[in-house]
Amino acid sequence: MFIYIIILYLTSLINCSCSTLTFRPSTPTDLRRLAVDPVTGTVYVGAVNHLYQLDSTLNEVVDVITGPVPDNKDCVDFRDGKPHPVTCHSLQNTDNHNQVTDFR
Repeated sequence: MFIYIIILYLTSLINCSCSTLTFRPSTPTDLRRLAVDPVTGTVYVGAVNHLYQLDSTLNEVVDVITGPVPDNKDCVDFRDGKPHPVTCHSLQNTDNHNQVTDFR
């Protein structure tokens, strides 16, 4: 469903003789958020453990892997209002649910 939303949105932004535009991530993941630069047509997709940059025809330009990373919400020490890592032996691989925002 999310792929079809991308397709419909992009075809409304660009005049393309393409019948269908599709994006299939190289690694299976859940796609979360989408932002399109209205000037360049560049598409940014936030996904679980990935951030994607696509060109205006949905070709993958960049795939940044953002997780999983070792983490534990109880293993951060706040001093002077800033987080400082502390030694923690109970870290677990944690997914990163990337979110992107609109270009407004």
